[in-house]
Amino acid sequence: NLEQSANSFEVFYKKHQPSLVHFATYLTHSSSDAVEIVNDVFVTIWHKRDELQIDESLKSYLFTAVKNRCFNFNRQKKIETLSVFPDEAKSSFTADGVMLEKEQALKLAYIMNKLPPKCRQIFAMSRIDELTYSQIAALLDISTKTVEAQITKALKICRENLKLK
Repeated sequence: NLEQSANSFEVFYKKHQPSLVHFATYLTHSSSDAVEIVNDVFVTIWHKRDELQIDESLKSYLFTAVKNRCFNFNRQKKIETLSVFPDEAKSSFTADGVMLEKEQALKLAYIMNKLPPKCRQIFAMSRIDELTYSQIAALLDISTKTVEAQITKALKICRENLKLK
C-alpha cells in the first residue's frame, strides 16, 4: 500500500540523503544547491518508482543520478555566468557585440545538440566542466582512450559545422 511504500521510502531517504548531499556539495561547491539537487533526485525517483528499472545497486544508481544532476547544474550555471558576465576582453558592450555573443551561443548550442548523447556529455565535461580526460574516464567508468576518441569526434563535428558556407 502507498503508506507503507512512503514509510519505506522515508527510511531509504534518511539513510542515503546525508552521503549524497556530501557528494553533491563536493561537486557543486554549494551545500544549498547540493541539498536541492539531492532532493530533486529523490522526488524524481518517488514519482517514477513504478517505471524505474535499476540494473545496478540502488546506491550506485543514486550516486550516478546525483553526479549527472550536479554536472548538468554546473554546466547550466557556467553557461548562465558566461551570458551574464561576458569576458570584457572578448566583448564590447555594443549592440553588435551582444548580438554576436548571442549568435555564437546559439550556434554552439545548435552544434552541441548535433553531437551524439555520450559524445556531448564527454565534450561538455571536458570543455564546460573543465575536467581532465582521466577524471572523465573515472566518473564514467570508461578508458581515457575512449574519452580522447569522443573528444576528437566532437571537435571534428564542431569544425565541420563551424565552416562558413
